[in-house]
Order: sequence, then structure tokens, then C-alpha cells
Amino acid sequence: MASDWKAMCTSADLSVSDAEVTVTFPDQRSHRVTVTDVGDALLLNAIVARPATVRAAGESLPLDTWLRNRAVNLVGFRIDEKDRLASESWVPKAGLSAEELHFHLRTIAIESDRFEYALTGQDVE
Repeated sequence: MASDWKAMCTSADLSVSDAEVTVTFPDQRSHRVTVTDVGDALLLNAIVARPATVRAAGESLPLDTWLRNRAVNLVGFRIDEKDRLASESWVPKAGLSAEELHFHLRTIAIESDRFEYALTGQDVE
């Protein structure tokens, strides 16, 4: 089942390349999501902001991240080991349908893109 998730990504707004899915929104913004098969689940990751943006955001970023984590379902935000602001979502594979996978991919992409826009006003990732 390692690559079955790729076969499920047949929607026009989802573009698969290796282990990445680019989700394109109706306003033509987009966000990349990396998919990792970890056995019984798929781990979805997206980059919200690079280290320079994280540094520029200042001391309020940890609190902003914590507040966003309280308000958003299915997606968690954190500063990763490379000092990037990243998001992640775990999707159990048992009984996973294409529609459910699409929902999770779109959710992490939308929430990551929203946070990115709040920080930068741009569509970088």
C-alpha cells in the first residue's frame, strides 16, 4: 500500500510529484504537502515559513503558533529541527477513501497557506 495514496489523488486540484502533492486553490494560490507512509498511517507535512521568516516574526511566533494550534483541528504547527514553521497531520490508512485523503490534504494545505499568508502576506510555499 506504499504508493496507493498516489492513485487516490485524482482530483484536478491535486498534483502528485514523487512524495509531494501540490494542492491548488480556486484563487490559484497553492501549497505543497509531503506524504510519508509510516505503516498504519500517512504523515502529511507542509512548510509554513522558512527560517528567515521565523526569525523575522519575532518573539510572538511561539504564542501565535500555540493559539493557532488551539483553534485548528486535524493540523498541528511547530518549529521543526531546521527552524522552519511546519505543519503536520496524521491520517490512519485503515478504511481510508480517496475523498477522506483529499479532505486531509486540502485541510493541511489550506491551514498552512492561511498561516503563511498571516505571517508574510505572500504565497511562497
